[in-house]
Order: sequence, then structure tokens, then C-alpha cells
Amino acid sequence: MIRIEAAQAEQYDQFMQLMHEEAREYLQSTLELMQISQKQFDHLFRTLGEMCGVYEDQRLAGFYWIEQRERVLHLHALMLRLQHQSKGIGSQVLEMLSSRYRGMVDSIELGVHDSNERAIRMYERHGFKTVKHLCDLNFRVMQKQL
Repeated sequence: MIRIEAAQAEQYDQFMQLMHEEAREYLQSTLELMQISQKQFDHLFRTLGEMCGVYEDQRLAGFYWIEQRERVLHLHALMLRLQHQSKGIGSQVLEMLSSRYRGMVDSIELGVHDSNERAIRMYERHGFKTVKHLCDLNFRVMQKQL
């Protein structure tokens, strides 16, 4: 069973570090192609949407970052520490978000790098479909209708 808690200000650096560790293959190149500096990204990370810590057995397993844009819930990030992956935690987060936002939004949308095959398979198992492929970024936009 997981527990979700709103992120505390002191956790943002820890979450950013996790993002850099887990997405180092493509994060910097994606920011460059989007013409966003690391400083601009850091600002968005701290001010845009809602950030929540995901806990397993009282230990911080990772975080998710969401933003509601009219009738679409955008999942900016779902990051779990390596030792907490492949345990169904990501699936529990997706199910919780679907349940929480059903009726409030029409869909959940996210972006995922093509190299993250495990995440793509998990999203597909939960009903997400690729709606756009950004070839120059090796990145796909996936969406699930609620």
C-alpha cells in the first residue's frame, strides 16, 4: 500500500535530483530542444501544478508532478527510485489519479521518452495510447480517456 503526501518545500531539491538520476539520458537534450534552460525548468518544477511524494512502508519511494489544464490532467513526471520500481507503485499512482480526477477531466496526458520501455508498457497496460510522436526528441505523448 502506498501513501501520497503533498510535497514540502524542502523536498523539491531531492525530487529534482531523482529526476536527474532517472532521466539523465534525455532530460538535458529535451530541455535544449525545447529551448528551456535548466534554471527555467527548475522554476517551473517548483511553481507549476502540484507535486506529491509517494511513500511505500513509510519510506519515500518517489514523486509525481501534475497540472490540470482545463479538462486534461497533465502528468509531468512520475519518478520512482530504482529500488521501488517494478512493485506496482506506479500502477497504484495511475489508478489513484484516474479515480481522483474522473469527472473533473476528460483525459490524462503524459510524455515519455522512447527509451523508457518499461514505463511505456505500464502506461499501455493502464489504457494510455500514443497520440503524438516527437521524432526529433525520441519522445511520445500518451493519453488515456477517462
